Amino acid sequence: MIDKSTSTPLYEQVKRLIMADLKSRSYADDRYLPSESKLCELYSVSRITLRRAVSELCDEGLLQKVHGKGTMATVPKVKQTLVSLTGFTEAMQSLGHSVHFRILDPVPNLGLDTVRSKLDAAVDAQIVSIRRLLLVDDHPLTIEQLFFLEDRYGDTVTLVKNGGSFYDALKNLYKEHPAEAERSINVGFPSQDEATLLACPVSQTVYRIEKTVFGRHRNAISFSILTTPTDRVTYMLNG
Repeated sequence: MIDKSTSTPLYEQVKRLIMADLKSRSYADDRYLPSESKLCELYSVSRITLRRAVSELCDEGLLQKVHGKGTMATVPKVKQTLVSLTGFTEAMQSLGHSVHFRILDPVPNLGLDTVRSKLDAAVDAQIVSIRRLLLVDDHPLTIEQLFFLEDRYGDTVTLVKNGGSFYDALKNLYKEHPAEAERSINVGFPSQDEATLLACPVSQTVYRIEKTVFGRHRNAISFSILTTPTDRVTYMLNG
């Protein structure tokens, strides 16, 4: 709570309280701040003090004003090597991040012709599709739609749906190690459903990456479509 007996300015105390409450998810909305009047009442400060605290947090890149929505907490950018064959979980954990997954409902009426082509699959082959939300440090980062052939890697399904790493499951169950990957990257806008899942406005640009992973004998292991807000990740290329 605010301590008016200390030499620390009130706006500095409010800044710390806001960030602490966002981190502990004390607000009704995990990302957006309550209204100005509610915050003034919550912290027992004037509008002038609150506005200075919020303004400085915006200047520091910790908060962001979204037109028509309010003020939201920003998500620190994650750095990821684009050409790395390391799985997402392993890559993020190696950088000290915590990684969690949430299984989502599949996208209805998603055409599988492209998927079959990418996986070099027969017309009657059973394709496994797993859609999940990837959270880094408890913040939504990426929506992943993962595809692979059931008759090749079907034993990985339970592990992946329980939050495990697909790459770890491949190594442990099939002794399969990714050898190379092909990626195509485009930039677009999220659907309303994607924006809700990613906690971003529909006006926020997103990366759409299509990724095909191959094994040592150039066999297609998986095909995935990843949707990530451009303000949350920096892709790096090693020359």
